[in-house]
Parts: sequence; C-alpha cells; structure tokens
Amino acid sequence: MGAIRDYLEQRRRDSRKGLQRGSGVRALRRVTPYGVRQWAKLNGTTLLVPVSRRKAHRILREPGDLQLHLASGTNRLPGWVNIDILGMHPDFYWDLRRGIPFPDGSARAVFLEHFLEHLTYGQVLDTLAECYRVLGPGGRIRAGVPDFGRYMESYVGDGAFIEELRPQRPTSLLAVAEVALDHGHRSVWDGTTLKLVLAEAGFVNVELRTFGDSALEPAPDSPTRERETVYAEGAKGGERPATS
Repeated sequence: MGAIRDYLEQRRRDSRKGLQRGSGVRALRRVTPYGVRQWAKLNGTTLLVPVSRRKAHRILREPGDLQLHLASGTNRLPGWVNIDILGMHPDFYWDLRRGIPFPDGSARAVFLEHFLEHLTYGQVLDTLAECYRVLGPGGRIRAGVPDFGRYMESYVGDGAFIEELRPQRPTSLLAVAEVALDHGHRSVWDGTTLKLVLAEAGFVNVELRTFGDSALEPAPDSPTRERETVYAEGAKGGERPATS
C-alpha cells in the first residue's frame, strides 16, 4: 500500500485500542464502531441519573470544599469529585450535556482538561456558564486544551514540535489534522481563544498558565498532557468562600 493508505490503516487500528480494558471489552471494540460504543455509554449514563442525583446530595453533606473534575477520564484526582460517563470509572456518573448536577455556588473549584475540544464553541460557552453557576464567589476554574496554535506555529516553522509529538506521519499537515479532527474533536484552540471564552463566560483575572502552575494546590494537571496542552485559569467575582 502507499504511504497514505498505510497511515489510514494504522489510524484505524489505533482507534480500536482505546484505554486498557479486559479481554471482553477488547473483543467488543473489534466488532463495534466507536459511535455505537459511545451511544451505549451515554444512554447507560442516562439510566443512572436517579442514582447520581442521590449521590450528589450525599456529596454535598460531606465536609470540605467541593472540587469538580469534569470529564475526568482516567485521571482520577484525590480530593476532587471525578465526573464522567459510564465506562470511565469515575466517582460520579454524569453526562455533562445535562449540565452540572450541583446547586448554585456550591463548588470551590472546577477543572476541565482535554474536554472542551470535544464540544462546539457554542457548547463550550454553555458548559462554562454552568461552571460559573456552580462556583461560589472567588471559586476558580482551570481549563486545559490541546494547543493547536503551537502545532500551527510548528507547521509554518521548523516542524520540530510536530515531529516530536506526532512523529513519522506522511506529512506534517496530516499530523496537525489529527489534533483538529481525530478523537471526536469539534473545536481547535490556542491560548488566546481559551482566555477569551473564559472571560466571555464571566470569569475575571483570566490568565494563561503553564503545566503545573496553578492557584489550586496541588495543580490537578495530568503528566501525560504536559507537552501538548495550554492552560488558562480564572475566578468567579467576589470573595473566596470560606474553607471548612
């Protein structure tokens, strides 16, 4: 086969690997498309809504600050409520298209890492409005997204960053296209765009942050995301809520 067909076949094989699972799940991946599996996870999560709502009430009664890690994936953070859909083994099962199942002003912090790129920009603004609602005065939001802007800079520059992060693609453009189009991505990002959407959602003192640099201690960032991610952080106006 030619270089492009070889590349496409490799991408097809990679799309069926996913996260490490048992033999049964691996077999299921070989015979079911990604979209079907995602549909099943989302619908299974919907069936758990009554259970999850009861759990949300229990969580609110627990001592300490409420910190919400949205779309947590496999990065389960201690001291945070890790929220994701069925199949990801979070603390709390929830489809974030339904909003955030906690009351106004109840959270101290919200963290989103490699989630916003799976949404359209309109959906991003809706999600950030929910984050703003659920945070108390002075509560902080931290968001990290794949830095498409850095890929573009590398594309028009020496290409070293592209080759380091996504090596041996047939062309640099195909490597950049993966960031924009693969993994269910629906939007692309750079630091300027990320700051702008946080500010438009109402957050104040929004600033870009590097990996591990955060007003949240310890920084919640996943080490596997370090090289590819741009982060921004902001606050909800008002005084910081008292800690327990």
